[in-house]
Parts: sequence; structure tokens; C-alpha cells
Amino acid sequence: MKKTQQAPAKINLFLYMTGRREDGYHLLSSVMHTISLYDTITVEVEEASDGKSKVELLSDVWYLLKDPSKNTAVKAAELFLSKLAPKAYHVTVDLKKEIPSQAGLGGGSTDAATVLKILSEFFPGQVSNQQLHEIALQVGADVPFFLGGAAALCEGVGEILTPVAPVGGLPVLIMKPKEGVSTPVCYREFDEQGKRRILSAEEERIMDAFLHGGENENALDRVSKAKSVFGNDLLAPSLSQVPSIGDAVPLMEEYGAVYACMSGSGSAVFGLFEKESDIDRLLSSEKARSLKQDGWIFKKAVTLDD
Repeated sequence: MKKTQQAPAKINLFLYMTGRREDGYHLLSSVMHTISLYDTITVEVEEASDGKSKVELLSDVWYLLKDPSKNTAVKAAELFLSKLAPKAYHVTVDLKKEIPSQAGLGGGSTDAATVLKILSEFFPGQVSNQQLHEIALQVGADVPFFLGGAAALCEGVGEILTPVAPVGGLPVLIMKPKEGVSTPVCYREFDEQGKRRILSAEEERIMDAFLHGGENENALDRVSKAKSVFGNDLLAPSLSQVPSIGDAVPLMEEYGAVYACMSGSGSAVFGLFEKESDIDRLLSSEKARSLKQDGWIFKKAVTLDD
């Protein structure tokens, strides 16, 4: 059995830290939204003649092969296979990477979720949806989101998912400096700074209107009405690690971004635009050329509908 599937990246339209559990895990509230920036995953499964399940990782990027046991896609496959015991299988996962790492775009999480979805197709009904969700959460907090639709409100540590009508079809520009952000360090600095946004009653009303907006509403209008209450509580601690993140939002706004913000814990910043031509103007600017020479990555995409 062999199948190839695309694994989409995500952006966080907003990310608010809402507290911390006794076990140290951070609680959040965030709308995640998939975009048309993809890794490509090929999964091949064969029965194990030696009676032992094994997962092999192939990739076009060297750093993933340094220690495959730590790779999220490998962990997902191993946990899935454990549910099929006593039968044993050899699984080969081939990752072609396009989503930048240490970017806050969910590259590792979407890879893991895509492997789980493919394996579920290969073994229908043998792993329940609840078990699949449990495996996903065990692999990583963002993995359950990628098992679902295009957009969702993610709460708790990421395991509480409420579907949200997507704002599909909007041109997106991703800008990422050459430096990445360490997520553990980012969260540690957030705890030290202790700064999180608390919405007022009026802001809560605006947020509620966005979250419950219908699919027939204009996507650009929905974002425009709600952007005043969007934000990312992890921006400040991420800036302390990679100050150049702060260069991206003003540049995107200069070229017409309706809304721009850092995604996740960074270091990638996204901009939502009305017209793709505005992104093209930015990419052809002297500033963009200079940033590319400094190692910045630029990726064009669109928000997905499903």
C-alpha cells in the first residue's frame, strides 16, 4: 500500500494565552487556519516478514534524518502501529519539505496528522476516531487541528477544537527570517514577562461575531471587522529572541496587507491581502530583495476553504 498526500501549513489568526495547568502545560485560545503551503508526504506500508513493526524515514532535508526517532511523523506512525498489534508492518515515510521549520507554521504537526490520515485509510475502522485524536495529542498539541477542517478555534492545550467558518481564498504572504524561535524558550520568557491580553466586553463582542460568522460572509470583511481584536501574546517573547521579526509587519502593511501578525511562536510572519498583485509589488521591492540577501524566506499562498 502506498499513497502520497499534501500536508498544509497553518497560520494563527490570533493566539491568546489563557492560563497554565498544574502540570505546566500552557492553555491558549487561538484560531488556526490552513494555507496552501504544503509538505508532501508519501507513506508506504508492507507486512513485516520478521514480525516486528518498524518505521523508516526518508526526506529531502538532512536535519530530519539526524535522529528520525524524534520526528513527529515517525512518532505518529509508531503509535498508530501499536494499535494494530499483534500484526506487524514496515512503514516508510518520505517527507518532501516546503514548510519552513521553527516558523510557527505547524510543519511537524501537519506531517504527523497527514501520516495518521493515510494510515487510517489503509486500515479503515481498526483505529477509532477517539484513538486517532489521542494519538495526535500525544504527538503534539497542534496535531489534532490538522485532522479536521480548514479553520478551528483551538483551546485548552490545543485539544479542544470548535470548527469556525474559514476565511478562504485570501492571498497570503509568509515572511520568515533566517533565525528560528525556540518554542520552549519563548514560553519560558512569556511566563517571566507575564503579559497577556484581556479582551474588553466590546472586544469580546467583536471576537464572537468573527467566530460565529457564516460561510456566506465575505472573508475579507470578516477579517477587517475583527482584526482590531486579533493579536499574538507570544510576539514579545519571540522578538526578544529574533528582533528582526518586527520588520515584517510594517513592510506588509506598507504594501496593503489587511492584517499581518506573527504565527504561533514564530519566527514566521503572515500577511493577508486583498489582491495578490500587492504581494507581487512587495516581493519586487528593494526592501524585499535586501531581506532575501539576509536569508529571509518568502512564500506566497492562499487561505484554504476546506
